[in-house]
This record gives sequence, C-alpha cells and structure tokens, in this order.
Amino acid sequence: MRYDLAIEGGTLVSGTGLEKQNLYIQEGVVANVTTDRLEARQHCDASGLWVLPGMIDGHVHFQDPGDSSREDFVSGSSAAAVGGVTTVIEHTHSHPVRNTRFLQEKIAHLENRSLVDYGLGAHVWPEDIPQVEELWRAGLQFFKIFTCNTHGVPAILAGRMLQLFQSLARFDGLCLVHCEDEFITADNEASLRKLGRKDYGILSQWRSQEAEQVAANTVVLLARLTGAPTIIAHISHPEVLDIVARGRQEGARLWAESCPHYFYLSEEDILKHGPYRKCTPPVRSKAQAEELWQRLAGSEITHISSDHAPSTLAQKAEGEEDMWEGHFGLPGVQTTLSMLLNAVNTGRCSLERVVQLVAETPAQLYRLWPRKGNLQPGADADIVLVDMKGKQTLSNDTMLSRSAWTPYDGVKVQGFPVATYVRGQLVASEGKVVAKPGTGRFLPGPGFEKKG
Repeated sequence: MRYDLAIEGGTLVSGTGLEKQNLYIQEGVVANVTTDRLEARQHCDASGLWVLPGMIDGHVHFQDPGDSSREDFVSGSSAAAVGGVTTVIEHTHSHPVRNTRFLQEKIAHLENRSLVDYGLGAHVWPEDIPQVEELWRAGLQFFKIFTCNTHGVPAILAGRMLQLFQSLARFDGLCLVHCEDEFITADNEASLRKLGRKDYGILSQWRSQEAEQVAANTVVLLARLTGAPTIIAHISHPEVLDIVARGRQEGARLWAESCPHYFYLSEEDILKHGPYRKCTPPVRSKAQAEELWQRLAGSEITHISSDHAPSTLAQKAEGEEDMWEGHFGLPGVQTTLSMLLNAVNTGRCSLERVVQLVAETPAQLYRLWPRKGNLQPGADADIVLVDMKGKQTLSNDTMLSRSAWTPYDGVKVQGFPVATYVRGQLVASEGKVVAKPGTGRFLPGPGFEKKG
C-alpha cells in the first residue's frame, strides 16, 4: 500500500510514554504506526523532532461573528495552527449563542473561516434554562455559566443554577463555569469605588481569592448533588483545586481547568503592567503560582486551556489611568503549547504530562476521543511536530491574533511547534500559515441529533 503521507524519524509522544516510530496517514486518518519504512506519496523527515497529537484548546474567544477589531475566526485559528492547536472549542461573549437559530447562523457563517477543527459553546442566561436541551441536541460542546455579572453576561445564582444543573444532568450536558461570587465581587467593587481607588492594585482586591473560592464551593456542591458534568474554568490558585478535589472524592463529576498565565504571571505583574495583565480571575501571588506548578505533576489539574480572550493594545490602554476602564482578557492560543514545552525543558513537568493536559484529557472530556487526542490508527491525523531543543524569543511581532500582542513579549522559551497538521493537511510550518481558511471543520457535540 502507498500511503498519502509519511512522518518518519520522529519520537511519538503519548500520555504514557515516548517511542521512536513512523506515522503513515491515509485520507486524513492515522493508518499505521510502525518502526518500518513504508511507501508514501509524500514524506516528512521528523528526525530530531517530537511528534505529538495536536492540542485541543477548549476555551477560546474568537469574537466571530462579533467584535472583529480584536479577533475573528480566520486570525484566531491561524494563531492556533501556528501554536500547535488543531481543535478549538469557541464561545463569544459579545455575540453569544443563546438559541438554536443563532447557533445555526454561526455554524453557517464559520463554514470557510477556520484553519483548525472547531466546536462551539453557548452562554446561559437565567431565562434560557428551559431551552438548554434543545441547544445541546443542536450540536453544542458545552454551556458557559457565570456566577457573577461579567462581560455583559448575567450571573446564574444558586437557585437557578440548581435548576440548570438538574436539567444538564438529565441529558448529560457539559458545562464550563466561571467561578467568582456575585455578591463578594459587587461588595468589593462598591467599597473600592467609594474610596476613589482606580490604581492597578484594585484588581486583586475586587476579584478576590475568596470570591473565587466561595463560587467554586457552591458550584462543586451543586454538581455533586445533581450529577451534572462540570468544568471549573481557569482556576487561579491552589485553594480552588482543594475544593474541586474534595468534590471529586465525594463523587462529583468535575474537571479542573487552568491556564499558563496562572503559572507564569503574578500579582507583581499586575502592579507593574496594570491593564495589560488584567484578566479575571486575576493572576495571584508568586507562591501560589509555584504551588500550581507542583500540583501540575499530579492529577488535580485535569487540563490546560488558553482562555484566549484578546483585547487590542489600544483597548488595554484605556485602563492606564483608571484600572476600572481597562478591558479584560489575555491572548494565549498561539503561546500555550510553547509555554508548556518550555516547562518541560525547565523540569516543571514531563512531555507525557503535557500530552495528557492538552490532548488526551480534553479529547475525552469533550467526547472527541478516540477520534482526537491521540496518534493511534483510526484517529484523525491531527499532529504537531515539536523542536524541544530550539529556542526562541516570543514577540508581539509574530503573533497572528488580531490583537497583535502577547503578555510574554520578550520571554525566551525552549521548545516550540514547527509544523501542524489537521487531518493530515499541513496548516502551519515554521511560524507561518500554509493552508487556507476552510481547512477546519465543525465538530458537533455529543448530543447532536441530525434532523431531516
């Protein structure tokens, strides 16, 4: 047999080990994994490189359709492809999916706009709870829930959340929950504004650790009481991990997501850079970041996402004199894998653990496994080739997001993606996009029921 593509000479990485093997691709699918050299129409020499399953980033905001000044699906998925991401799960605050009509419009709008495969999430308003099952059957990957009024999305408080979780449990619908308590954050804000505070230090006091912990505690309890599968989003500090771990021990179906900025940045960066490091929950102390690194080696943190939430530098600059006015969010879809590969080279975690965090667990969580998240025969040929010895300096100039910057500008890293394949098609090479939008396909969620 003559295969379409051979990737030969590299070291294949899974969550359980590394092995020098060759990959053979046929019609976009991994067809053979062997130490033998076989015939193929096209050969890629991966000697000296590590061959990983493509990253699945389950938390990105591409604002499309929406505010394209900061991002759209073409630019966002281009950044993803260059960053070694082959699948994204996207949801947008500015133009949220709240009903099946808009979901279908968005699917149609995105048909030829992505370089990588993609799923979609919806937001839940309190009044939307009766229609969540209909949305799930229409092909969603998850429901995004806020426990505080944020980004123009209203809070789902405990009473409504209990109703929502009971509904989700009935049809096994997944939710991604932003945990910051509405009452604590509102009270903190009122107190700080009464004092006339607008300095950079307000962020950590406004969006406090206690607010995150109280909200997470409520969400974890409701998840345990109802059985609803629940992701605690962008966990910023170890105490929230403790809350999740207790809930899992008591039988709750919980996943703990975190993001690179909670490991690499700290409150000192907020005080120095102000709105350019403004995200929520905020980054915490250096000591807490260090403890997150230590916890990463275990199973408490189930997966890593970017929470790619781009604002332009001009939008960020609005907060230079008044921190309240700065836009939330940090870009990250292009840099997440590189930051994790750098962590491998600095002894923070193993390459196998990285594959678990960004490929295997997300594929299983979003029920894309075994089609995604691995390189075994039968899986989609979503592949990233990684140079673990190469060094580079991250720069705003090389970011493909419309936001055109990174909080890691000037940071030197070792280990980065050099080629990305989506279903066997090369989409990015040496930091450049080499395919056209439309390469990526929509991935309906596990509850999808095709009509007609």
